[in-house]
Amino acid sequence: KRKRYIHDNTTVLSSIENRFGTSAEVITAILIVESRLGTYPEKYHVFFAYTNLAVLLDPAYFEHIQKTYREQYPRLNDEATLKRAQRKARWALNELYQLIVLADELNRDPLDIIGSFAGALGPGQFIPSSFMEYGMDGDRDGKKDPFNMADAMASIAHYLKKAGWTENAGIEKKRKAVWHYNHSEVYVNTIMMLYGKLKG
Repeated sequence: KRKRYIHDNTTVLSSIENRFGTSAEVITAILIVESRLGTYPEKYHVFFAYTNLAVLLDPAYFEHIQKTYREQYPRLNDEATLKRAQRKARWALNELYQLIVLADELNRDPLDIIGSFAGALGPGQFIPSSFMEYGMDGDRDGKKDPFNMADAMASIAHYLKKAGWTENAGIEKKRKAVWHYNHSEVYVNTIMMLYGKLKG
C-alpha cells in the first residue's frame, strides 16, 4: 500500500525530489507517521489550542488557576512550573499570531481552521510558524496551503533540505535532519525504518 502511494504520486514526488533533493521514500515515511498519508482525521480548532495556552500570560488568570487548583495540583505553586507555563504561553501567542497571518493568506477564518489537539496543521503536521517559514507551493497554483497534499510534500522536503538532508548523506546526517522535524529519537528511528523499507 505504501509503495503504491509512491507510484500513484510519482509526478509530484519526482518534481519535489528534483527541486529539493529529498526522495519520495523519506517524504512518504513522514506522511505515514504524521497523518497516515493524509487520512488521519483532524478535528480540533487550532485557534483555541493556542489561545488556551496563551491566556496563561495573564497574571490574574494564572493566579486564579493556582488558587482554584493548588490543593489538587500542588506543583502549580512551584516557581519552575510558573516559568515553564509562561514560556509555553509566549510560544503559543506567537503561534496564534502566525496562524492568523496564515489564515489571512489562505483567505480563511482562523476560527474555522481544524488541526491536531496540539495545533499542528495538515498532512505534514506543521505548526503555523514552521509552515510560514518552510511552507512551499507544491502544485504551482500560487498558494502555500498546509492542507494541500502537494504543498505539504514540498514543505516537508524544503524543511528536510534546510535541516541538511541529502540522499547521498551518511546515516547520521539524515537522522539529524529528521530529528529537526521532530525532536524525538523514537520518531527518528521510526522514520528511518520506514524510509529503509520503502527504499528496499
